[in-house]
Amino acid sequence: MEIVNIDKAGRIVIPGALRKKLKLNESSKLLIADVKNDLLIIKKINIEELAEQLEKDFKNIDIDSIVGKVRSDVKEEIRKKHPSVFG
Repeated sequence: MEIVNIDKAGRIVIPGALRKKLKLNESSKLLIADVKNDLLIIKKINIEELAEQLEKDFKNIDIDSIVGKVRSDVKEEIRKKHPSVFG
């Protein structure tokens, strides 16, 4: 565990020992999540593995249909709350 600073551009430096241990480099992708009570979680992710897993998980699901339904539901909620928006 180390204490690091944030620079003026909002960047932090991950200490070299951790970068080496986690095999992080300039092309690594990190997911940063704000949990609560000033706790941040930073997780290394592999975009290709994530995409493959999502393809497997959603193989027999019509995603376009789900997206269309969500969009329709959102528009309906907006209409209910702000009828003048849609005339």
